[in-house]
Amino acid sequence: MRASPSALLLALLAFVAACAGPPTRPEPGPAGRVEGRVSLRAKGFAGATVRFLPVPEDPTRLPEPAAEVTSGEAGVFRAALPPGAYLVLAEAPGLHGYFGRNPVLLVTRLDGLNLPLVPAHPLRRRPAAPGSEGVEGQVLAEGTPVAGARVFAYLDLAGGLRGPGYAVSEPTGPDGRFALPLPPGTYYLAARARLPGSRGRLHPGDRFGVVPELPLRLRRGERIGVDIETVELPSAERMARFRGAAAVVEGRIVDPQGRPVPGLRACLYRRPEMLDRPDAFSEPTGPDGAFRIEARWFGPAYLGARQQLGGPPALDERVGFYRGPRGARIDLEPGGHLRDLLVVVPR
Repeated sequence: MRASPSALLLALLAFVAACAGPPTRPEPGPAGRVEGRVSLRAKGFAGATVRFLPVPEDPTRLPEPAAEVTSGEAGVFRAALPPGAYLVLAEAPGLHGYFGRNPVLLVTRLDGLNLPLVPAHPLRRRPAAPGSEGVEGQVLAEGTPVAGARVFAYLDLAGGLRGPGYAVSEPTGPDGRFALPLPPGTYYLAARARLPGSRGRLHPGDRFGVVPELPLRLRRGERIGVDIETVELPSAERMARFRGAAAVVEGRIVDPQGRPVPGLRACLYRRPEMLDRPDAFSEPTGPDGAFRIEARWFGPAYLGARQQLGGPPALDERVGFYRGPRGARIDLEPGGHLRDLLVVVPR
């Protein structure tokens, strides 16, 4: 039986509707992996809540998180979630963090996300005559006023709080104060301070911060006081260290008498069982027993030595372990360098 023209049209419309929609929305499928670090004053911060939110379709409110994890030792966090575009936010009592490259696009894996925490200052709402609504306050760097900063108001997060925005303040003076008249509405506020000569995208040494109320609701007949803490963009070298080798581990493999053992590999494991193939390993040691490992993750790791890679050690295989204050465990920091570690092979 032949389908009617109307039935064919409905089928075509259904197919088009099924294919439509933004390609960056999270889609069902194999989970992507995300790994990063929450920090406070450049040191890892444990216990922060890290949320991954789909980019909101309705700019007046944020959607429910697609995933929520807690940063562990050394501030490390890991999450698994469907491929798509996400806002990455962090929160701890009195603190907040906003990933500067939001929104991020997750395909299969994202590494090296750094979320620095800054103080979250409370809002101060006060009545104002209709027509004089707006926001005002200070731009700060660890409580110190920032001169030459501008505050931008955005209507949504799709552009990642970049570009000219809906409205912008005049540059702040030495006291860091700004005033930004705005009509009643829903806004996302960001502050940027540039070094002399900085143009276009932000560069190392420039400063960036956001108001943690996402979004900020400004009512009719109201002015809002808010202080915006900023963070300094790290240098290219520092970011390369963070995204590349998370840590370098160096030392020697020795026997119980301290004599070097050649021909073994130093091995790093993520899990304390230290079984199967190591997560990172060195070249075979030479006559001096020296080894070097570049580890591309951070947080707890377990250091040992083996003759062969893969599978549990054979009964006659020479193996060894680092003997530190916590046994074989060491802690990897982004850009860190652990030296002079001894891995002892009993026989």
